[in-house]
Amino acid sequence: MDEALDLSPARQALRLRRAQRARIAERLQRSAPAAAAALSWPALEQAFGGTACVRPVATAAPALPPVWLALPDDALLTLQRRVGAVFCAPALRRWIDAPRVQALRAALGDGFYRALLKDDAWQQGAALPPGLPDWPQQSAPGATVVNGVATLLRNCGAAVLACTLPHGALRHAASQALAPLAELMMPTAHAQALLRRATLLAAPPVPATARRGERADTEGAGEAGA
Repeated sequence: MDEALDLSPARQALRLRRAQRARIAERLQRSAPAAAAALSWPALEQAFGGTACVRPVATAAPALPPVWLALPDDALLTLQRRVGAVFCAPALRRWIDAPRVQALRAALGDGFYRALLKDDAWQQGAALPPGLPDWPQQSAPGATVVNGVATLLRNCGAAVLACTLPHGALRHAASQALAPLAELMMPTAHAQALLRRATLLAAPPVPATARRGERADTEGAGEAGA
């Protein structure tokens, strides 16, 4: 069958992966040309799980392919801030200064900000990376509190996202492209868990009516099977 006409799920997934790899390559060549020169297409393919996307069966969550590197610039910036906020959540919850709290809400978006404050399932005691203050400072003339908070979150998120990648040429190039202020010593699995949590908190909430409908369907199915 002509590849252009093959609309099977497997072929569509392959096309999507190729498009994502191309966008990643373009970003790295643009933002970190020297480091990107050490990369190859097979290396990018390996980051997505190999040609056949076969992963070993394990009880732990599967490794995340670096699809976030293929996001548009604005979306990647938002993701960095939100991942940084999940990582810094214990420190952020201690903020009481109104301008900084308002800046935090503006940097994350109101929906994500509320979800982060309500989230009690992600209790972790990680400290901020060395070199990243837990209280943004106005260090330059004309700097604003909003910019200080947004920059803090972006730097923390960039450091975490770099840690989601295995050590090697791709991680080095991504670190150069994201340019975090400080490097984290964080296990890859923990960094990927932070990314998953940020993605979950960013998902639209399920309407209460839909949840009631799901419960009713489940109860009805149970009664029918009784």
